[in-house]
Amino acid sequence: MTTALSQIIKGSTAQAFRGLTTVLAKAKETAEAAGTAEEAYLGARLFPDMSDLKWQVQMITEFAVRGAARMSGTAPDDLPNLPMEGDTFDALIQRIAECAEKVAAADDATIDGNADMKITMPVGPEQTMELDGQTYVLSFFLPNLYFHVTTAYNLLRMQGVAIGKREYMGM
Repeated sequence: MTTALSQIIKGSTAQAFRGLTTVLAKAKETAEAAGTAEEAYLGARLFPDMSDLKWQVQMITEFAVRGAARMSGTAPDDLPNLPMEGDTFDALIQRIAECAEKVAAADDATIDGNADMKITMPVGPEQTMELDGQTYVLSFFLPNLYFHVTTAYNLLRMQGVAIGKREYMGM
């Protein structure tokens, strides 16, 4: 039995985004109940040289949209660039919903047909990486998706938001 790459991308992204939406909504409730400014949560970092919560959400939503476009055969110069916007919980939750729709709209047959497609992408200053489509999805896309969603979860737990595995899992 094989699982289609489109199912992997779409199903994993949908679940991760449900969880991310759930933990952000709980964080908003927590901030409101405590009378704390949202920025106190959105600007939280695990370590000074790491990006904040707001960036984690902005980055992973753009990454997911670009990943689905990349697997749909979009040329590197034509990949969508989403502005790094969303300065409130509501704005970030809306961004997640919009990005989830874009990923869901990607053509399954095209994604599934691109398992052997060569993908060359930047991975740092003047550095690129080349992967086939299947390796990209399984060894690059999924780890990045979970890394940034988990980091957002951990930032909120660190701030005292009462969330757990069920919320993270989007249940």
